Amino acid sequence: MKWRVHLHVRYRRRTDLALAALALATILAGLIGALAWSPGQAVASPTQAEHPDPLQYYLTTNLYPGDQALTACALGFHMASLWEILDTSNLRYNTTRGYTRSDSGHGPPATGGWIRTGSASGSTGSPGTSNCHAWTSGSESDVGSYVFLPGSWAAGYEDLMGWAVDTAICSAQIRAWCIGDESIVYLPLVMRTYTS
Repeated sequence: MKWRVHLHVRYRRRTDLALAALALATILAGLIGALAWSPGQAVASPTQAEHPDPLQYYLTTNLYPGDQALTACALGFHMASLWEILDTSNLRYNTTRGYTRSDSGHGPPATGGWIRTGSASGSTGSPGTSNCHAWTSGSESDVGSYVFLPGSWAAGYEDLMGWAVDTAICSAQIRAWCIGDESIVYLPLVMRTYTS
């Protein structure tokens, strides 16, 4: 659709010129507004229409003592806190990078790894407070927290939203849970298409 607008402005005095300029600005603003909001099909931008990939997480394939857990994750990932992976419904398990088992499918394996606690540095408490002195100790006298998805689904198994929790000595060789460093936020962007 093509539009053409012809305007003829005539004035006699300078005050008429100022009024004509004001009237012209008002008309142009109205035309621009009409063009922007004229009937047309609103469509989402290509980035918005596509579903963005959810944040990825994985369990390392290699085993690490507690004092190496913070460096166990690949570039672009960091050692996960339980609170980052507690609800996996908005996450995607990276089966290419992470440990899998014969019946893992596209999900995580029923096994465990070191996990950050969100607690102060400690090594002699219960799961959630023990963290190998903030993952700096590999000593047999210190303990750290680890979480796993239980292999047994028997009723009464104590867990935290599907995750079983425990501690292990910091010298133990255990996998580590990793999560992506950042997620991409897609802001809504609407474009209009015009049909003639």
